[in-house]
Amino acid sequence: MNSKLSRRQFGQLAIAGTVVSGLSYLTNKALAQIPSLNPSLNNIVGITSGSIITTDKAVIPEVNTTELDSTAPNNLSTDIKPVGLVLQSLTTGNSQVLANSTPLAEPGEILNISGFTSLSDGTLVVATTPVTISRKLATPTRITFLGTPIKTLIVSGLKQNQQLGSLLGTNDGRLIGLVGKKNGTPPILLVDINLQTGEISSINKIKFPNDERVSNLAECPDGKLYTSLVGFHGDTTLVQLDSNQKKPIRLAQLKVDGKEWNNGLQSLVCSATGQLLALGAMRYETPNAVYSVDKNSGNMTRLQDFDVAQITIARR
Repeated sequence: MNSKLSRRQFGQLAIAGTVVSGLSYLTNKALAQIPSLNPSLNNIVGITSGSIITTDKAVIPEVNTTELDSTAPNNLSTDIKPVGLVLQSLTTGNSQVLANSTPLAEPGEILNISGFTSLSDGTLVVATTPVTISRKLATPTRITFLGTPIKTLIVSGLKQNQQLGSLLGTNDGRLIGLVGKKNGTPPILLVDINLQTGEISSINKIKFPNDERVSNLAECPDGKLYTSLVGFHGDTTLVQLDSNQKKPIRLAQLKVDGKEWNNGLQSLVCSATGQLLALGAMRYETPNAVYSVDKNSGNMTRLQDFDVAQITIARR
């Protein structure tokens, strides 16, 4: 599982032992040619399940991945092929489509990206949960490691009405996330995710409120963990998670230009300099944008539009 997809390597992604060359998606050269006015934005990568039309788009061919479920042996190999997932650089605007003829979601299902992060070794990881609009049993959450080769695991330990989301690759090399109902409602659990099997185990140190939604996990270089609590009307509170405290520590109500933020957040990440960055949009507004977040006041400053579903910080 120690497959890497670093910022430098991502522009020449190796799939099933074959290097797809000639891509300039996240190479150091491309980033150097188009520096951001805000250094905190330089390594931000976005992902979406839709199509992004750009002048620099490359399609990755079919790949074999390994899917594990709660009943199948670990060596069961099938053709699970990522499709409809688009990776995009904030600074260059270049995108890369993970596409082929076999969809992650079946007919009658909508592909929901519930989490996106990078591990400490640089590997990008995405959690996807197909949402069914029919009466058939929905496909469980999967986590896909965008490494060499791409590998997909079915998350085990979830109840039928649960999904895994808000992934976070921690500084010490773990993968953690938040588990809640598929509609996003409580109860919410903080969990560890086994990188080899996809099995989850609960971290019972922190109890989240049952009258607010919890979404997004971010860890800053100093090791402090942050998330957001969302009220019934979309009001969003920045909180810190401290293993010595049983409840989240409320820091500040989020707001923009003096107005209360009213729509939750799509993502929350922390830059190498310790700057919290959020992806989202106010209710009834489009597109999503990246905002800097003041940890003390909750003030959010719009930095750049970014029409993606989730973001993460690409690590070297």
